Amino acid sequence: MNGAWLMRCFAAENPDFVVDAEELKRAEGLYDKMGNLGAHEIIVESRDHTKTAAGFTEAELLLVYDFYMDRIRDLKKDKRFKYIQVFRNHGELAGSYISHPHSHVLATPIVPRRIEMELENGRRHYQKKERCLFCDIVAQEARQNKRVVGINTSFVALCPFAPRFPYEVWILPRYHDDSFEHPVGEAARRDFAGLMVDTMKRLEKVTNSYSMVLHTSPNFAKGRAEDDNVPVSEFFHWHIEILPRDLRTSRYKREDQFYVVSVTPEEAAATLKTQKI
Repeated sequence: MNGAWLMRCFAAENPDFVVDAEELKRAEGLYDKMGNLGAHEIIVESRDHTKTAAGFTEAELLLVYDFYMDRIRDLKKDKRFKYIQVFRNHGELAGSYISHPHSHVLATPIVPRRIEMELENGRRHYQKKERCLFCDIVAQEARQNKRVVGINTSFVALCPFAPRFPYEVWILPRYHDDSFEHPVGEAARRDFAGLMVDTMKRLEKVTNSYSMVLHTSPNFAKGRAEDDNVPVSEFFHWHIEILPRDLRTSRYKREDQFYVVSVTPEEAAATLKTQKI
């Protein structure tokens, strides 16, 4: 039926990265330059112009995340792309001036700095303890239950110990998996959808602007160190970071990687737990 769509995906009108661009790695004195090789796609998540993440049903949310998985799998086939980033901005303070629910999918020729840091820290932790760093964090947070917003058999939503923004929340699988796009059983899918819907309903009670960023494995199999033969699948752990934005954090951009927040993660978790949804 003409026009009877649930979601749509198309190339961005003004893309940051272009599939047919040349990589053109080159030096300019001390500096490195390269072309904007990659891809930039827009996923329109619903026909409803005003729907927010809290308004999705569990079934609708699973359709969206299945779409994410499909695009990540497809773009990872191109080995020129080192990382596939999926993010969703909601609200003007998060940089979104379009209310229609949509996400961005970026395929990039380099790995974003924050993902590089997670890879390096995860690799070091694994080399010392032969355990995944994120698995250890999930186990400790579930045991202490001070910063947990919600938890079920397969997933946990928590406020990280050292947040960058008030009410920052991470969603992590309680089982080890490096890649979001890996297929999982129906029970885990239901757990994921249920916890995401619950968390977003709570978050939208305390903020109307946020960024949601998916952290999944890069498009290479091993760590970056020359002497490192440990597979990324052993030490990386996919997760979703939800970063609320307010006037202060949107206007005041810190470049030194130090963050001052007005609400502790323990207070944030307690407040979110008490929200009526």
